[in-house]
Amino acid sequence: MTNKIKYLFFATLFCLVSNISYSQENYCLDKDGLILPLFDLDNCSDSSDIKIDQKEFTHIIEIKASERISKLDEFRKNKDKILNNENVLVENNNNQELEEKKKLEIANTQKKKKLERQKEIELKKAERLAKIEKRKKELKQKRLARKAEQERKKAERLAKIEKRKKELKQKRLAIKAEQERKKAERLAKLKEKKELDKIKKEVAKQNNNKKKLDIKQKDNVNHELKVILADLQIVKKELLPNINPSDNIDYETNKEFSLDIVKNLLATNSNLLIVIPKDFDSFSTVNLEENLTSQMVAGTRSVPNPEFNRLQAEMRRTERELQRAQAEAERGFQMSQCISCGLITQWGGIALQEKWQNEGAKLQNRLNNLISSYSNTPDYLEKEMLRTYSYLVQNINAEKKAIYQIVQFKNKKLIEKNISIKSNKNFKVAYNIDPQDKKYENLINKYSSPDQVSNWQNQKIKNISLNELLNLFDNESEFRELFDKKELYASLNFSVEEELSWWEKLLGGTKQGSNKKIASLTNKSSSNYEEKDIRFDSVVIVKTEKGLGSGFFISKDEIITNYHVIENAMSISVTDKFKKRSSAVVIKKDLKRDLALLKTNTTGKPVKFFEGQLKQGEMVEALGHPKGRKFSLTKGWISAIRKESSVYSATGNPDVLFIQTDAAINPGNSGGPLFYKDKVVGVNTQGLHKDTSEGMNFAVHFSEVNKFLSD
Repeated sequence: MTNKIKYLFFATLFCLVSNISYSQENYCLDKDGLILPLFDLDNCSDSSDIKIDQKEFTHIIEIKASERISKLDEFRKNKDKILNNENVLVENNNNQELEEKKKLEIANTQKKKKLERQKEIELKKAERLAKIEKRKKELKQKRLARKAEQERKKAERLAKIEKRKKELKQKRLAIKAEQERKKAERLAKLKEKKELDKIKKEVAKQNNNKKKLDIKQKDNVNHELKVILADLQIVKKELLPNINPSDNIDYETNKEFSLDIVKNLLATNSNLLIVIPKDFDSFSTVNLEENLTSQMVAGTRSVPNPEFNRLQAEMRRTERELQRAQAEAERGFQMSQCISCGLITQWGGIALQEKWQNEGAKLQNRLNNLISSYSNTPDYLEKEMLRTYSYLVQNINAEKKAIYQIVQFKNKKLIEKNISIKSNKNFKVAYNIDPQDKKYENLINKYSSPDQVSNWQNQKIKNISLNELLNLFDNESEFRELFDKKELYASLNFSVEEELSWWEKLLGGTKQGSNKKIASLTNKSSSNYEEKDIRFDSVVIVKTEKGLGSGFFISKDEIITNYHVIENAMSISVTDKFKKRSSAVVIKKDLKRDLALLKTNTTGKPVKFFEGQLKQGEMVEALGHPKGRKFSLTKGWISAIRKESSVYSATGNPDVLFIQTDAAINPGNSGGPLFYKDKVVGVNTQGLHKDTSEGMNFAVHFSEVNKFLSD
């Protein structure tokens, strides 16, 4: 009996302890009816889950999962009633077995979920390892493919190099073969030329035997070399070099060079050299052009003065050192006054005091100097602001030359040569250097100016000795042989009437062929597609260092043009249709009419001026070189004849007579002739800008030109 009472006591105690422990446990019910234990957490991990206690868990654990939520709601609504019924039921059944069963199910559920979770982790791990293995294989394949591609490219590159080597070798062989072929051709041509020269010499020898100069010489003929310089009055004669005579050569200057003098020289000398100055020419060539950069001052800005701050720091440091020196001097003084310290200490104090007093005096003097400098030092400086810009530099090869015609009479042969005494100089000319440039003076001194080039070109050529002149003559390979006196006189620009025979004089006739020209010039252009207007024989290109314009002959060696074409020019040259070039100088100018008269060393065909009245509506033609298009012709009509003010007019009064025409007149036409048929009616001078008007151009009326020439 006693054992039964003990057993009943322990069973009751176990049930009470179990109920107390379970009442403290909580669970989570998800939307699918699955129940999970809530161990150490206060709330469910998912907000949609329902937190339930031990009693609710016990009530719904045996119910199907799909019905647990609805049963939970019913339980919570009738909780007290249901609990009372369950308590009664529990008391009637074996509560211990039921609880153990429920715990077993929970444990099985947890174990099952743990296994599922572990299985899922293993699956993911296997997938990750498979991906890593796949990635390794892909990388390996890519490396192999890249290596194969590199090998392929390397093979292609080597093949190209080999191919290029073969091509270069073939080219070298081809070039060598071509050189051999050209060499053979050159040798063949040289051989052919030698044979032709031999034939020409034979022909010349035969011609010389046939053509002998009919020059009668006197008995007392001079057989030594005699050199005659014809002192002719040519343009820019003052720039020609002086010819210094040699002691062993008979040399003289002839100021009255005439036909009679030439005849006398030929009659009295068998070895004669006649030197005739023809022209002085100068020109320049741009060999290289480049844009360089520099810096110019664009403004200023205020910046702190570093010297001001340095002086401040130096003053503070000096003040500290002075204070220290004063303190040390005071310490030395105290030592010198210490009677009980001994004589040696007193003497050391006196020495220490004297040392630091001297040092303090130096520091005080230095501090005064610093204060003086500080008071005179501004705290801000004006710093220049620089801007980069570019300027143009040209490498110019300037050349000037004196041109001579030399006629040699020797061994009864006449030979004519043209030689030049040249002088060259290289210039570096800079354009657009800004005056605000930081290195303006250095740049100006470093480079030349266009005026310096022109000044050098208009300086006299260095004198030359007679021996040097003879060497130039001997070294000149091009020559022309004159076979009779007529060619000689024509070459020297002497006009000679050929003598008539007694019979021709009796009949009053002229010698047949006496009017025949020595040489004729073609009017055809180099293109072979055009025949130039014969009136261009009178037109020239007027060129200066600043540009070009037009002009035309009004006499044998005088050319008229616009003043603005040659304004401020230091060097003027003219070139005719036949590319004969000559220097020129201004001998007359008229700013009011914008006209200038030039003197030149070449000769040309003078124009004829119109006389009478011009009719409005007549066709006229402008000849010149518009926009550098040399020897161009444009046609138009006489729009009106009216007085206008010149471009150089100071008063602006319309007091110059102009021909208004719609014939195109552009830059480069200035100074050219305006023709009416074969007569000149004006000098082309200006055209109004096409933005302002159309077909309104002007030429100075021929009456104004006549007044200019006659004044």
